[in-house]
Amino acid sequence: MTLQFITLLADHKGNTKPKVCGDEYFVDCIVKMTVYHDADVINASDVGLSTITAACLTGQSTASNDGKTAAFIEVTNVVTGAYTSASSIKIFCYDNDGDCAEYANATNFDDVAFRLRIWGNL
Repeated sequence: MTLQFITLLADHKGNTKPKVCGDEYFVDCIVKMTVYHDADVINASDVGLSTITAACLTGQSTASNDGKTAAFIEVTNVVTGAYTSASSIKIFCYDNDGDCAEYANATNFDDVAFRLRIWGNL
């Protein structure tokens, strides 16, 4: 199991709660993985939402693997696998050295951090 810490990022007013955007809410956060194993699952409840409709990677730190980190976010219902409103998302890490193989138990991802924007509903 991947070990992670999620930090909600404050806006210019110091608010870390989800903010409304049209009919949806969004939240900015940093996910710091201390140990990576398979895929990192982030639950909607971890960021103050009940469902997740979209997510994007907005930045990442350099891992201890010579900067060969590439990440992919899959917004999917972890239980059913459906690409619909979900209760969680997955972050997959790949080797960015040309073969783009997915890491399974990448100890060289210790302490890598990803910045995300996640949209969903309360």
